[in-house]
Amino acid sequence: MPFDFNQYSALLLPAFVQGLLFALLLLYRGWKQEKLSDRLLAFLLLINAIKIAYWMLGFAGWYDSHDGYTSFMFYFPFDNVMWMGPLLYFYFLSLTNADFRFERKHFKHFILPLAWTLMIAGKFLADYLFHRPFPVLDETQYGTKGPYADLDKNTWADLVSYLSFFYYLFITIHAFRSYQRYVKENFSAIEEIRFDWLRNLLYAISAGVLIFFLFNIAGLFKEDGNSYIFQWYAYLLLGAATYYLSIAGYITRPAVLRKLHFEPEKEEQQKPVSEEKEVKTELEKWKDKLLTQMENEKPYLEAELSLAELAARLKTNTSVLSKVINDGTGRNFNDFINSYRVEEVMNKLRAGEQQRQTLLGIAYDCGFNSKATFNRAFKKITGLSPKEWMDTQL
Repeated sequence: MPFDFNQYSALLLPAFVQGLLFALLLLYRGWKQEKLSDRLLAFLLLINAIKIAYWMLGFAGWYDSHDGYTSFMFYFPFDNVMWMGPLLYFYFLSLTNADFRFERKHFKHFILPLAWTLMIAGKFLADYLFHRPFPVLDETQYGTKGPYADLDKNTWADLVSYLSFFYYLFITIHAFRSYQRYVKENFSAIEEIRFDWLRNLLYAISAGVLIFFLFNIAGLFKEDGNSYIFQWYAYLLLGAATYYLSIAGYITRPAVLRKLHFEPEKEEQQKPVSEEKEVKTELEKWKDKLLTQMENEKPYLEAELSLAELAARLKTNTSVLSKVINDGTGRNFNDFINSYRVEEVMNKLRAGEQQRQTLLGIAYDCGFNSKATFNRAFKKITGLSPKEWMDTQL
């Protein structure tokens, strides 16, 4: 098997191996633990690795071998941008909702990718069944492809692929913003489920695919023969994104994911006017119950406290409790709980607890589960860092 190691093929090879290796690891873990998110991420990494292989093998000499390897480059489905968008979107949905399962309504999202795959299979069968041995189409092809080999390699196909990808990237980013509100409304410990890495990745992919698109457009006007090298940098960026996605996705703890039930497509049902009036009438009653519970039982000291758990203690549902907190206190659930934790920290500091244990130890005792969360919440509520507050108040 020919493989010319040079600066272009060798630098893409580690990213290809990384994507392939973690795709296999995630497929195995997804099968063992029945995790749909792992399986979808595995397929996403696999198609990334395949796309990277396109330029890697090209620079490794496969296009220039003028034999079966060259024919392979013409017929294998390397350019799979059409699949990336839907897979990324459904990976996000399965990552943020432990109950997510594919339903019939989701099939429409895969019509274009499946049509593209059928076109690739069709051109392969048409050429291999009816045009072998391949004719020498011009002085450079050496009889390595048939007349349909370039069926998918045109500006319109590329345009549809990229427009599809940007559409799914847009709805994924929009859903992610809704998800950020969801975690603040439902959980008091959000450090592990904020998925900042996913947000960063979405923006990085946005930039990366935009670069791919611009490189393709620029390649139409670049006639100096270096367009392959010109686009190589986009593949290198895709390799970096594959590294990031594979590691960040693999180390996400399954226990963290099981408590997530985010549904961006589910619209909140409008309550009847009579029900709205009833809720407003009882708002103060529920608020008094909530504040009494917080004062007497101190549930905020539990680092993993969620809206559902607190609602169960108050013998109500999450919709009512969320409305009580939002309308009655002007805060979301996360800020509401953290305000009690910060107040508890300040009380301990006023009592001189810092002389017996560290500030971080005090924060942990008061319900915080990380230094970053504690510092962020303290600054948001008091306007000062913990050290600044201690310098001015003690």
